[in-house]
This record gives sequence, C-alpha cells and structure tokens, in this order.
Amino acid sequence: MLYLDSLNKSLFNILKNNKDVILIGEDLLDPYGGAFKVSKGLSTAFPSQVISTPISEAGIVGSAIGMSMRGLKPIVELMFGDFIGLAADQIINHAAKYNWMYNNKITVPLLIRTPVGGRRGYGPTHSQSLESIFMSVPGIEIVAPSLCHNPGEMIKRIIENIQKPTIFLEYKIDYSKKLFGDKIRRFSIEREDIGDFNQNITLSLYPDEKPDILAITYGGNVSIAIEAAEKCFLDEEILINVLVLSSVRPIDEEWIIKKVDECGKIIVIEEGNKIGGWGAEVAAMIQEKAFYALKSPIQRIGAMDIPIPSSGPMESEMLPSIDSVIKKINHLIDI
Repeated sequence: MLYLDSLNKSLFNILKNNKDVILIGEDLLDPYGGAFKVSKGLSTAFPSQVISTPISEAGIVGSAIGMSMRGLKPIVELMFGDFIGLAADQIINHAAKYNWMYNNKITVPLLIRTPVGGRRGYGPTHSQSLESIFMSVPGIEIVAPSLCHNPGEMIKRIIENIQKPTIFLEYKIDYSKKLFGDKIRRFSIEREDIGDFNQNITLSLYPDEKPDILAITYGGNVSIAIEAAEKCFLDEEILINVLVLSSVRPIDEEWIIKKVDECGKIIVIEEGNKIGGWGAEVAAMIQEKAFYALKSPIQRIGAMDIPIPSSGPMESEMLPSIDSVIKKINHLIDI
C-alpha cells in the first residue's frame, strides 16, 4: 500500500464512523482533493463533514480550536508545513494552553495534518521541516510516521484517543512510496508499541550482534538512514542499527537510553535545521542521562543553516543525504 493511500483510506473510515470528526482546510473539495490528494473523494462521500476554507491558516486553526472545545474532533489539513507559522499564535497561545488555564475543564482534541520536508524542488517557503519550533511548547504532541509505520492506522488511533492538540507530520517525499510492511530490505524489525499511537522501531541487519553505531531518526529521513546503513555494511562491514521514532514530542527517553546502553556511538538525523533542532534535544538528553555509555561525541546531521534552494542539486546538497550520513559514520568509526 502507498503511504498516501493509507492516509486516504483511514480518513475515509474515520469520517464514516465518527460523525463528530470534521476535516477542514484549503482546496479540499473534489475534484481537487487537497494539494497532495490525501483528501480526494472525501468531500463527495461526506459533504457535511468536509469544510473547504479560504486561504487563512490562522482562521482555519482558530475555528478548529472552537470546534474541539465544543465536543467535535476536527482534523485540520494545512496545505504545506511551512504555513504552520501563520497559525502559531492559535497553536502556541490557545490550543496548547486552554486545558491548563481552565483547570482541566476544557480539552482541545485537535489534529493538525501537514506535509513537510524538501527534495521536491518547491523552494524555500514550501520545503521546510519546522517541527522544532514547537518542541519547547508544553501541551502539544508531534507525531511523524515513516514508511516503517502505517500512517493511516496511526491517525485512526490518535483520533480514538486524542486529548491534546497534535501535529501530524507527513513527509511529502513518502506520499508516492510503498509502506515497508514487515520486510525492509535486509533488515530485521523490532517494534515496540508505547501508548496509544507511539511505535518505536529498531532496524538491524544482525539483531543478535552488537552494532557499531546507532542512527536515531524519524519520518522521511528513515529511508536515507536505511540505505546508508546498508551501504556501510556491504562496503566496510560497519554494523549500524537504525532507531525509528514516531513520537517527535514527547521523546521516548527511556527507550533511547536503553538502546544507547547497548552502543555508545550515536548519529542523530533530522531534516530540520540542526541549530536548535530536535537532534539537539536528543543529544542533550543522552548527554544528561547516558553520558557514561558514550564512546565518542554524538554526531548530528540536519539541514544547513540557509534557506532551502529551489535548485534541485543545491537542495540535495544542503539537506541530509546518504553521502552525508556515511561521512559521519566513517568519522565516528575513526574516533
């Protein structure tokens, strides 16, 4: 099944079985069905539950917050993750805080879906991964499925149990790709279900052997980590386990520390800017809680500190790549 089809089929079933779920966003009506066609067919099947709006992200999210406070479960579709900044006030100062401000008498069961990431040549304002902006905001959860997960099933489980505003990151390069399922190239898969939707995954070429390096990542960069790990093993016999998280916030500290105890050489991979990013938080957490296990400095890979270019070759150069991961791996081995 394609990543996109998983989302579309799940949204269809959610709307069919939950009359309190409202899908709201720009250009959702058929035949367009959303910028990436995730919502295609939904407005035809459920005309009273799909609201196509004017171009106003602040208004969309603000309206959805009001719906959620009145007992509905709105799903917001933001056309591009870059536009989430236009609704930052609604998310940070309203949705995230109302439960605390009103002594748990109000919940905001709001799901915000949005495509993120580059590698499509869309330029500096349609290619970013801005989730780290919300990392320091209490009261928000951030979820990022990968091809190792079933994104549609994750949305279903979130809607069934949602209590907090949740940002759901859909890496646009994965939309047209097949989900890995239970077989990922040469890798063995270990899945650990944590909570309602959180699934941690360990990918290993030889699960019974201690790895040389742990690569920690999420979302669209999982494929890069897998290919780099495979190439390093075939070329240099360097054994790398890839740790895949679905929950970006909160970070599953206990699970990561357990894995770090098994191997003290760490690479953290994200597509967002490395400065002040998710990888910095993971590295700090490991330093604070598992410094004793580290055999070398933690290596971080993220986007260069420049806007994302429209030029394809330049975009590929400034975002994480198989080559940049392999370069860090070889550096760690040499330390």
